[in-house]
Amino acid sequence: MNKKRQHFVPKAYTKAWKTEVTNKNEPCKKFKGVYAFNSVETIGEGANSDSILWKPHFYTVGYKHLFITKSCPEIRSFFVNQIYEIMMQNKPKPVSAKFGYSIIKTKKSIRKHILDVDKWEFYYYDGNLARKTSILNRITDLNCYILENAFDGYFETKWIDIYNRFIDEVQNGTPVALGQSERFITSDAAKDMLEFFLMMLCRNPNFDAMGIHTNIKERVLTKFIEDNQAVEKLMTGFWYTELYRMFFKESGGFYHSVFAQVIEGCQMVLFEAYDDAGTFITSDNPAFQYISPTIEKENSSGFVFPVTPKHLLFIAKGNPNSIDIVDYRFANKDTIRHFNRIVKRNSMDTLISCEKTIEHLL
Repeated sequence: MNKKRQHFVPKAYTKAWKTEVTNKNEPCKKFKGVYAFNSVETIGEGANSDSILWKPHFYTVGYKHLFITKSCPEIRSFFVNQIYEIMMQNKPKPVSAKFGYSIIKTKKSIRKHILDVDKWEFYYYDGNLARKTSILNRITDLNCYILENAFDGYFETKWIDIYNRFIDEVQNGTPVALGQSERFITSDAAKDMLEFFLMMLCRNPNFDAMGIHTNIKERVLTKFIEDNQAVEKLMTGFWYTELYRMFFKESGGFYHSVFAQVIEGCQMVLFEAYDDAGTFITSDNPAFQYISPTIEKENSSGFVFPVTPKHLLFIAKGNPNSIDIVDYRFANKDTIRHFNRIVKRNSMDTLISCEKTIEHLL
C-alpha cells in the first residue's frame, strides 16, 4: 500500500503562520515554513507545512470499513464499481461469483452482497472455479479517498477567502451601539466561519467533542466487545460515518446538530493582537472545546480556534440568534499568553508558531 499523506490540519490553515525559518540541519539556510515545537520545547524547528501534521491513509476508507457503506452511499458506490472492474478485468478471463444461492455478476448484485465479499466463491464464465485468493487480495487492497478529497476540496480551496472575509467584515462592521465592541457582519460570513471551525473540530485525530466518542466506546462497545482492535475499528468507522454525513448529507450526525445549536444560541468573539503584544500559536489540535477551571480569574469556557498569528476566535453561549454579531476585542500580552497556554494544554504533540521561541508567548 503506497503511503498517502493526509493532513489532519490543512496546509491552507497553517499557511497563516508561515515565515522565514531555519532548522538545525541547515542553520544558515532560510526557507518559507513554520516553527514546530513538541510539548516541552521552547525553541522551534523550522518545517515545511507539507512535512508536518499528517498521517498516512488517515481518512482512507479501506476494505475493513465496508460495514459503514450502508449509511454512506457514495463510498458504497465506489467499492461496488471497483469490485466490478476487478471482476470484469480479471486475467486471464472475467469472473462472476456465488454466495449461497446468489449469482454475483452485476453491480446491483455486488451492492446487495458486498458485506460478505470474503465469503464469495469466484468462477470463470465457463463454470470453472477461479483462484479466490488473488482476486480477494485485489479487493481487500482497495482504498476510497472520498473523505480526504472532500476535505481538500473545501479546506485547501476556500479557507483563506473565508477567514479574510470574516476578519474584514468584523474590522469594518457597523457597531451594534456607539462605544460598544460588538459589530454586525453578514450571516454568510458568520456561517462560513462556523462551518469551517466545526469541520476542523470533526476532522481532529482525537475527535471527542463533548465526550461523544468516550461515551460510545466506554459505555457501550467495551461492555460487549473484548477485542480492543475490533472496538477501535468500530470507532474509526463511526468517525468516518460522521465525516461522511458532514460532507454528503444535509442533516443528522454531530456536525449538523451542533451547527444548528451554535447558530441559535452562541456568539463569536474575535481577538486581535496588538502590534507589540506577541502572536497567537496554534497546534495539531487547533479547534477544540475548552472548559474553564473554577480557579481561573476569568471564565473561558467555550470553543477556541486560533485563526492567524494575530487573530483568535472564541465561541461561547450568547443571546439567541446573535451569530451575526461578533464581539471585536484587542488582545494584550496577558490575553495572548492566556489563550496560548490553553492552546498548549489542548494540543496533542505539536505546537505551531511564526516565532522561533515561544517562552515569552506562554
